[in-house]
Amino acid sequence: MNSNRNFATHSRRLRRARKKRRVAFVAVATILVIAFAVVLVARRAPKPPKAPVAASTEAAIATPSPQPSPWSESQVAALRQRLSGAFAPALAGAAHWSLCVISQDGRVLFSENARNAVKPASVQKLIVASTALDVLGGDYRYHTQLVAARDADGNGTLSGDLWLIGSGDPSLRSSDLAAGAGTLARSGVRRVDGSVVVDASAFRGPEINPLWDPSDANEDFQAPISAISIDEDTVEFDVHGTSPGAPASVRVVPWSGALHAVGSVTTVASSEDPDAIIAAEALPNHFALSGTIAPGDIQKAWVPVHGIAHYAGAVMTQMLRERGIGITGVPSVGRAPSAPVVLWDHESATLRALEQHMLYVSDNHYADQLLRTVGKAFGRPDDRGGIAAERADLRRRGIPTDGMHLVDGSGLAEANRLSSLTIAETLVRALSDPQERGFYDLLPQGGRNGTVKGYDFTSALGRVRAKTGHLTGVSALAGYVVSRRHGIVSFAFMVDGSPGDPDGAMVRAVDRISEF
Repeated sequence: MNSNRNFATHSRRLRRARKKRRVAFVAVATILVIAFAVVLVARRAPKPPKAPVAASTEAAIATPSPQPSPWSESQVAALRQRLSGAFAPALAGAAHWSLCVISQDGRVLFSENARNAVKPASVQKLIVASTALDVLGGDYRYHTQLVAARDADGNGTLSGDLWLIGSGDPSLRSSDLAAGAGTLARSGVRRVDGSVVVDASAFRGPEINPLWDPSDANEDFQAPISAISIDEDTVEFDVHGTSPGAPASVRVVPWSGALHAVGSVTTVASSEDPDAIIAAEALPNHFALSGTIAPGDIQKAWVPVHGIAHYAGAVMTQMLRERGIGITGVPSVGRAPSAPVVLWDHESATLRALEQHMLYVSDNHYADQLLRTVGKAFGRPDDRGGIAAERADLRRRGIPTDGMHLVDGSGLAEANRLSSLTIAETLVRALSDPQERGFYDLLPQGGRNGTVKGYDFTSALGRVRAKTGHLTGVSALAGYVVSRRHGIVSFAFMVDGSPGDPDGAMVRAVDRISEF
């Protein structure tokens, strides 16, 4: 049987491989134009790895009986003994841990350091997901708009600026902006006698959380936060191998002219173990290309961009020009007029659908965009406002927050602290909260899909929905398992600094719970 220790090891190998792309380059301060030694081909396309997931069409997960049997004292004692045994090898020598299991009716069945706040990694996303459902409602949708001060005249000219207004939609794609440009063209707009002006004032705060690991700055999982977010604030580089000894061709998606790059990727024989490298330089949106690629091979990389509002303006301007709409001015940033004419209104999927994507693939960007969104609902559209909203929501529902210290929505920062009791109680309350009905269904099925697809559940297979969490040295798993006689059981397990196999221990523990 493949253990989850192997799964975690595989994750670390991928992480090491990705770090190869963080090669340090000396910034070339005089770079003012693109200096590619490769061929750039402009195309628009959505970002495939981050496309929202659809609801699973696999066999339905087991559901509890309508009248689950209550837990007897002997059964609880037996469960505690079996869980202690499952965790013992992983906890031997571990630095910190927090473990909690709660029955459907709110009884704590197992608790070991349950009130200890430890690093939660990505299981922290359960908190922002729960709060957003409570504060915004599952049918909430983001809106991104193109507006003007007045309609176009009889010649198709918009007099004045065209405003692109963002509301924080984490799922907005450059292809959506292309569709907006198409809408304007079909409505008869032929010219903008002004500029594309981007209004990103719906959010406040830095694009990059200062407590995130700076060594991950070139990774797509640490993308900036912005009220106007395109392709999760990353840009796609597609590198195509040509003939041996020749430069590779490179396609930038979307093309906007807002990025600067230097260097090239060389095409080499396949036997030379090629690896193309796209690395950010010290100057924002300046990239260095190096490395090798095999003839006919295609390698893709998604790297973060910065100054998102300005970048979005450049992308939108290019989209309009490609649809034959002329623009006289250069992109800028500002606040939209108070009573505009709405020319295009893009509506996101529902919050429930966005959260399902976030929880299935553990999307950091979605979580951090959601955090500022709930903060905005509380009158403060930044990280601190979102965290205050989370704390207020937990307090309103009577959920303990012992030692809780949060600094982002995703769990990406190592400064975050949560107790397993807080997470498990949040899961239990969600089962009966009117705003959160169906929260159970938003989590991926253990051993079948999402980030828990590679987890080797046995007796719990088909009976568990869960969220994983991993940082360096940290393993976490939290969710629901349907027991055989006692209904849905909520669990939250977090282990830090274990020399053993914490992922495997968590899988064994969930299997044990399911057997009761």
